[in-house]
Amino acid sequence: MERRPGQERRRYVRYPLATSVRFYHGPSRREYPARSVDISGGGILMYVPAGAPIAPGHTIRLTVGGANRPEFAPLDRDAPVEATIVRVDRHRMLSTGHLPVGIRFQQAQA
Repeated sequence: MERRPGQERRRYVRYPLATSVRFYHGPSRREYPARSVDISGGGILMYVPAGAPIAPGHTIRLTVGGANRPEFAPLDRDAPVEATIVRVDRHRMLSTGHLPVGIRFQQAQA
């Protein structure tokens, strides 16, 4: 099946979600604060501190505060969720002042 430009490729619907996130970055063995932008059953877009030493492929454990949607009940607990960084948009940081990072959950949440 051929994809046309602009055709939606995402598997999961995204929902806006502005809440606090904490993530443990395995390679640096440190925990960082972040802020979610949106969420889906497959991942989350969040803003992280500019100095966080992150790159695509790094694994993290994240805890999301207050997902408040029934479909994301597994995230609304204290247990961290295993995930992988899939995108770090450093160019966008220059225009927005935030470092957007795309995260894929290792197991779908919805």
